[in-house]
Amino acid sequence: MNKENLLISIITPTFNRGRYLEECILSIKNQDYKNIEHIIIDGGSTDNSLEIIKKYEKTYNLKWISEKDNGCADAMEKGFQMATGYIFCWLDSDDFYLPNTIEKIIKVFTKNPKIDVVFGDMLICDLNSKIIDYTKKTTFDREALIYSQMVVNPQTTFWKSDLHKKIGGINRKYLRCGDYDFFCKMAISNAKFYHIRDFLAVYRSHSEQLTKSLDICNAETKEINQKYYDKNISDFGIKIKKTKIWIKRVFYFLIQGDIWYVVRSILIKIGFIHI
Repeated sequence: MNKENLLISIITPTFNRGRYLEECILSIKNQDYKNIEHIIIDGGSTDNSLEIIKKYEKTYNLKWISEKDNGCADAMEKGFQMATGYIFCWLDSDDFYLPNTIEKIIKVFTKNPKIDVVFGDMLICDLNSKIIDYTKKTTFDREALIYSQMVVNPQTTFWKSDLHKKIGGINRKYLRCGDYDFFCKMAISNAKFYHIRDFLAVYRSHSEQLTKSLDICNAETKEINQKYYDKNISDFGIKIKKTKIWIKRVFYFLIQGDIWYVVRSILIKIGFIHI
């Protein structure tokens, strides 16, 4: 497999995020790896978003549309329907990639042709792009994803386009948790995941994010859990399973050398450290 021939399609859903959009675009445009197709799906922004998009549309392989959509999942899947790459991913307009991220991802897929999904670690920044925190991941665990938490970061996850088509893409009905359902579908399809121990992208934490709509998130998460939970396990059994999963995840982090990350996470959970 020749890495120079692997086209990667990056979908960016956006709506009135002109304040951050340029940094997102430049983080893609300035990647060392150039065989990139960037598709921006704008939901009909009324700020300066379209001016920024038009500023860069002829400077690299950028495609875009601007029209009303039915939420983030609808916008993303609309973009993936336009995509032609061998590898798919998405990057929200208020987030951005770190330098050389795409080159690192391409190398993994090239050296490991049987891998379906590659995911990495993530930094967290504030409104002004100052790094304020980070999140690390470890060996992929299907049960941990379904019963416990998002064990991958959407911003740092890349997958083969044929897998996307195989599992039917993103369910457009979900307004906030389409990503969680999507990764659960990947997991139950027996896709092969590979964790790259490197920071690949920066997630921007701010009050305007759609994921802050907790009521909708909780309702959708509950519905998704009901789809993928083992129907033969009682509520108490699920609690036991979650505890076992937590212990196993801690073990995974310890054996990969992230002792401080485990200690830090526990201290944050019990309130000794505040982020």
